[in-house]
Amino acid sequence: MTPEREMVQAEVVVIGAGPAGLSAALAAARAGARVTLIDNNHQPGGQYFRQPAVELRVRKLAGHQRVGQALTQRVTAAGVRLLTETTVWGAFEDKVLALYGPEAPEFIRAQAIVLARGAYERPAAFPGWTLPGVMMSGAAQILLKSQRILPGQRVVLAGTGPLQLVVAAGLVQAGAQVVAVLDGSPLLRRILFRPLHNGLALWGQWSRLAEGLSSWWTLRRAGVPFRTGWGVLAAHGQDQLTGVTIAQLDDQWRPRPDTATMLACDTLCCGYGFIPATHLSRLLGVRHEWQPRRGGWVPLRDRHLQTNVPGVFAAGDCAGIGGAELAVIEGELAGRAAAAQVQGNGLNPSHEDAANGELERLRRAMRREQRFQQLYSELFTPGPGLDDLARPETIVCRCEGVTRAQVSQAVQSGADTLAMVKGIARCGMGNCQGRICGPLVATLVAQETGRDWAQVGQFSVRPPIFPIPVAALAPRAEHPSN
Repeated sequence: MTPEREMVQAEVVVIGAGPAGLSAALAAARAGARVTLIDNNHQPGGQYFRQPAVELRVRKLAGHQRVGQALTQRVTAAGVRLLTETTVWGAFEDKVLALYGPEAPEFIRAQAIVLARGAYERPAAFPGWTLPGVMMSGAAQILLKSQRILPGQRVVLAGTGPLQLVVAAGLVQAGAQVVAVLDGSPLLRRILFRPLHNGLALWGQWSRLAEGLSSWWTLRRAGVPFRTGWGVLAAHGQDQLTGVTIAQLDDQWRPRPDTATMLACDTLCCGYGFIPATHLSRLLGVRHEWQPRRGGWVPLRDRHLQTNVPGVFAAGDCAGIGGAELAVIEGELAGRAAAAQVQGNGLNPSHEDAANGELERLRRAMRREQRFQQLYSELFTPGPGLDDLARPETIVCRCEGVTRAQVSQAVQSGADTLAMVKGIARCGMGNCQGRICGPLVATLVAQETGRDWAQVGQFSVRPPIFPIPVAALAPRAEHPSN
C-alpha cells in the first residue's frame, strides 16, 4: 500500500444511520465494542427519523424526529464514531471498505460489518412518468421533513401503503392542495377476507394504527378524497406536469372499462412500496434469495442475522422490507452479535442477557413484527397490472434513455437475462447502476420470456456503487492490500 493511502482498523462498522443502523451501533457500543457508524446524509436518522436541516433551526420537532434525535444522542454518548456525508463506494477482501467523505479515511478494515442500508422506493413506468413534477412520495417527504419545502401546489398521490396517507397529511398541514389520494389495493375486501388473521397481526400495532387514523382524519377534515382501488394510468404535460389520467382498478390493478377520468395537478407523488438496498451486500459476496413478499432480492441470514460471509450482518429493510420497528429490533440483535464476535465470544449471548431473557424478548418482538409485515405485504403489494402501463415508447431506463420497445427487441434477439439485455440495450449502465430500471426491466424480461425473477437475475454490481468524483479514485487505482 502506497504511503498516501489511509487505512483505518475498526472493530464494528455499521453502514447506514437509520433506525436499524442507530440501534445496531448503540447495542454494539454498549456491549463493549469500538463502533464506527457511517452514513451518506448530513445528519443521522435515515428516512424515518429524518431531521430538518440544521440551517432551519426548527424548535419543535415532529414525533419521529424527536425519537430519532434522542436515539442519536444515546449513540453519541456511547462513544460511537460517526462519519456523516460519507459514501461507502466499494468493498474488498478481508472486509475492507472504500470511503469518500469530508472526514472519512480512504479505507477502513472492519472485524465485523453490520449492513443497515435501508431500502429505496419501487419505481413504476407509465406514460409521462419522467415529466418534471412526477416524483416518489419519499422524495416529497424529504422536502417536507428536511427543508420545509412543498413539492408543488396541486398534488395527487397514487400508489399503495400507509406512507401515502402520512405524506398527504403532511402536505395538507404544510399548505398544499391535495387533489386526491389513490390507493390501488382493494383494502376493505382484503382486510375482511381473513378478519381473525388480520386482527391478530394488527394486535399491538397501536402507534401505527394511531398514525394512520390521524393522517386519515387530517385528510377528511380538509375534504381530500381518499379512493381505494384507484390508480394513475398516465401523466400529461409538455415540459411540466399538468394533469393525470386515473381509473378504477380491478384486483389485478388493471383499469376497469369506462372509469378513466382526468385530474388537473402540478405534482404527482407515487409510492408503490420499497426494494431492499443490496448493492453493497452483493459486492461483499453475500448470497441473496428472491422473496417478492419481502421486497425482492434479500440476503440470506442465520438466526443471529449473520450472512454467509463471516462477520457480515444485515439488519432492517436492506434485509427485507419490515418497517422501522422491526429495523430497530434487528439492529439491536445484529449489533449485539457483531460485538460478541469481535470480542471472541462467537455469537453466543452473554450470561447476563441469557439470565434476564433479553435476547428472547427481542426475538419474540421480531416475530411479532414479522407477522405484521406479512399482513402489510398482503394488503399493499401492487398487482401485475401496474407493470402493464408502460407503452412501447415509454422510457424504462432513465439514465440511458432505453424504452420498453428496445427491451422487447433485445429479448426477441435472444436475451433472456438482465445481464444479456444490458449488453444489448445498455440499460443499467447509468449512474444509478440499475437501482431504478432494474426492477422494471426484470419484470419486462420475465413477462416476455415466461421466466421467473430468480432466472432473470440481476444487473452485475461493481465499484464505485455510487457516483463519486473521478479525482477521488485517482490514488485508489489498486486494491489497498497491494
